[in-house]
Amino acid sequence: MNRISISLTAIIILMAGLLQQAMAQPRIGASNQNYMQVSSSQTQTFSNAYQVQLSLEGKNKSYPNWSLATVLNQQITNSEGKTLPYNKIKLKLSAINGATFQQIGSGTTPVPLNSPGIQALLISSSNYPLTNGNEEFYKDIVITIDVILEGGSYLDALKTWQAYSINLAFVLLDKNGTELGRSSAVNGMQIRPDGNYTTPASYGIQIQDNARSGLLELKTMADYTNGASVSYANGLTVTAATPYAIQVRTSSANFTAGNNSLPVSVVNLQLSAGSSAGATVALSETSQTIGTGGSNTTNAQAYKYNLRYFTKANDNRLMNAVPNNYSGILIYEIIPQ
Repeated sequence: MNRISISLTAIIILMAGLLQQAMAQPRIGASNQNYMQVSSSQTQTFSNAYQVQLSLEGKNKSYPNWSLATVLNQQITNSEGKTLPYNKIKLKLSAINGATFQQIGSGTTPVPLNSPGIQALLISSSNYPLTNGNEEFYKDIVITIDVILEGGSYLDALKTWQAYSINLAFVLLDKNGTELGRSSAVNGMQIRPDGNYTTPASYGIQIQDNARSGLLELKTMADYTNGASVSYANGLTVTAATPYAIQVRTSSANFTAGNNSLPVSVVNLQLSAGSSAGATVALSETSQTIGTGGSNTTNAQAYKYNLRYFTKANDNRLMNAVPNNYSGILIYEIIPQ
C-alpha cells in the first residue's frame, strides 16, 4: 500500500507542475465566422470573416511586445482544381475587445497575404502587454478580422459554385519572434456563377502589311533640303474594349548600315485617324505616347490609324551622312488606361 501511495503522490505533483506550466503560456484560438460570397468584379470586404482570441491564465504573468502573424497554410483552391491567387487577398483588423488599437499601437491597414508558409504580420510588437497582475488570473483579447478581395476581371474565370478554401494559421509571437502558439481556421469563399462579372478585356495592335517594312527614301537634293516623307493609310490597327494609349519606341538609339549609323531622331512620326492630324514625335529609344482613344464597350472595337514617317528640311545629320541603306526596328505598344 505504501508503494502505491508514494507513486500516486508523485504523479499528482507532476501533473500539477505541468498544469502550472501550461497556464503560464498564452494561448491562441482562431475561428471562422461569416461565409464569403462574391457576386461581382468589384473589390469586396467581408466583415468578421475570422476571429482570434488571445488568452492568458495565471497570476503575475506578462508578455510584452508580442506580435500576431498570419500564415496561409496552402494554396487557395476548390474541388474543381481552380486556384484563387493569394495575392488578391488582404486581411484587415476591424475590431478588438480587451484592449484598443491605440493601446496596441497597431492600425487597421490591410495586410496582403504572403505565399503559403510565409508569415505576414498583422500586429508588430504590441505596446499593450499580455499581462496578469497579482490579483488577476485570466485575461483575453478578441480580435475581429475582415477579408478584402481585390476586384478585377480575373474573377470571371474563377466563378463556380464550389467554394474556395482559405486555410489560415494565426501565430502568436513573443518579443523575440519566438512562436508562443498557433491556431488555424478554414473559411470558404464562393465566387457565384450568377454574379455580375466583367469579362477580361482583349487588346491587340497590328501593323498592316504594307507598313511592316516602311521605307523612307532620300533620293534627290530636294529630299534633303525640303524633307522627305512616306505615308501608310490605315497602317496601324488597335483593338480594345477600354480606353487605351499608343506608345512607340525604337529598339536601339541608331539606324545602322554596316559600320555607319544615324540617330533615330532624324525620322519623325505622325499618327492620325481619318482626316484629323495627330501627334508628331521624333523617334526615340524611349517610349513616347503618340495617341489615345477607345471607350468601355462590351466587345472589343477596332480603331485604324494612318502612319506618316518624314524627315525635316536641311537636317545636317542627313546632309553629312554616308549614303547607304539604313535600317532599324520600330516597336508599337498598346497601354490599357
